[in-house]
Amino acid sequence: MRIILTACFLIVFNSSEYSYSQTQQHVFDVYILGLKLGRLNYAIEVKNDLYSAAGNLRSTGIFSAISKYSFEASSKGKVESDSFRPNYYAERSDTGRRKEEKTMQYLKHSIELITKKIPKPYWQDPDKQLDTLDPMSSIVYILRDQKEANICRQNFAMFDGIRRVKIKFTHGEKTSDGHFRCHGVYTRVGGYSQKELKDGTNFPFNVNYKIKSAVYKVVAFEITTNRGRAKFVRK
Repeated sequence: MRIILTACFLIVFNSSEYSYSQTQQHVFDVYILGLKLGRLNYAIEVKNDLYSAAGNLRSTGIFSAISKYSFEASSKGKVESDSFRPNYYAERSDTGRRKEEKTMQYLKHSIELITKKIPKPYWQDPDKQLDTLDPMSSIVYILRDQKEANICRQNFAMFDGIRRVKIKFTHGEKTSDGHFRCHGVYTRVGGYSQKELKDGTNFPFNVNYKIKSAVYKVVAFEITTNRGRAKFVRK
C-alpha cells in the first residue's frame, strides 16, 4: 500500500507562464483497484519567481477505519526557466504503526538531510542529488496546467532523502472525447533494497488532461504498480 500511495504522491505546478496573486488549492480523490481509499489535497503559491507548496495524502472512507495513513509535505524554492529549484523540504508520515519526519535544506554544494533513520549502505548520498526535485515540488511540477507547446515534455529526477527516481513523460495522444493523455514511466534509480527492486523498477503512468481555452488541465493521474493500479481523480 505504501508504494502505491507514496509513488502517486510525487506529482503538480502551474507553469511560471501563469501569474497567481493568491494560493491555488486542489483536491484529488484516490482510487486503488477501483476502490476510493484516499484523498490528496495540496495548495501552491507563486510570487516573484518564488514558489511554496504544501499538501497531504490521507486514507478516507472504509479504508481509514482499517488502516489510517497520512503523508504530509511542504516545499519552497525558486522558479527558473520553467523549472523548480527547491531550497527546503519537510515531510511527515504516519502509517498507524510508525511515524516518521524528515527535512532537507538545499545548500550551495550539498543537501542537509535531517532524519531519525539510521542510514543504510544502499541509500543515495544527499550531496549528489542537487539536480533533483523533492517529492512535493515533483507533485507540483507534474500536475501543472500546460500549453500545447509544452505538453508531455516533463523529464526530471526526484529525491526523497533516501531514494532517487526518474520521472519521464514519453509521448501523448488525443483521446476519443477530444482531450489529451500523456504517457510516462516512473523508474527506481537508486536507494532501494534488493527486495524492493525485485518488486519492480519501472512503473508506467499516464496523465489525462482536459483542454479548455488552449490550456491543458490535469483531470486524472494513473499509475500501475506491482500491487495494482491507482488513480487520482480531480474533484
